[in-house]
Amino acid sequence: MRSTLLFILMVAFGLSTSAQKNKYKLNGYGVELSVLSIKPNLRMWVTKNTGFEFFAGPAADLENFKPDDLEAGFKFLKTVQYKRTDRTYIGLMGKWRWVDVYDSNRSTSLPVPGIFVGKEWYSKRIKRKGFAIELGYQYAVKEYEVFSPLNHLPIGTELFEEFPLILNFRYSLYKKKK
Repeated sequence: MRSTLLFILMVAFGLSTSAQKNKYKLNGYGVELSVLSIKPNLRMWVTKNTGFEFFAGPAADLENFKPDDLEAGFKFLKTVQYKRTDRTYIGLMGKWRWVDVYDSNRSTSLPVPGIFVGKEWYSKRIKRKGFAIELGYQYAVKEYEVFSPLNHLPIGTELFEEFPLILNFRYSLYKKKK
């Protein structure tokens, strides 16, 4: 956990100097549809090659498709190929997942790291719009205790496994920041 925090701080401070030199800043608000979740998000391209994204929203499990979980996190994006109408990027994701939030007898939380590749296309006809597809891998497994609702004593354990495939479809409205 400390090494992850140190990495984030190093990247953030390293980008602040390059972001001041480059006048390419793009902010986008959008929605991301995943295999088991839908999340609003904020994506910021601080340079032509580097970006961040913050997201949060409801999620579901493979066993039950009820959206009774919550997740929030961030993505670090690095462009591999850039053109005016599209870009290909790789990214690192870190999110926090709250499992069975509305059921206090069997709820838990855990971190979920991931890595992915994405492709984003831009349309500038009316407004700056972006469509993106992301494909990658994430991993999280946790065994946690289930408590009795009557006397709050442990009555068993459950195993939570995060769906390992990252398959996201994004739609964003961008605004160039000066």
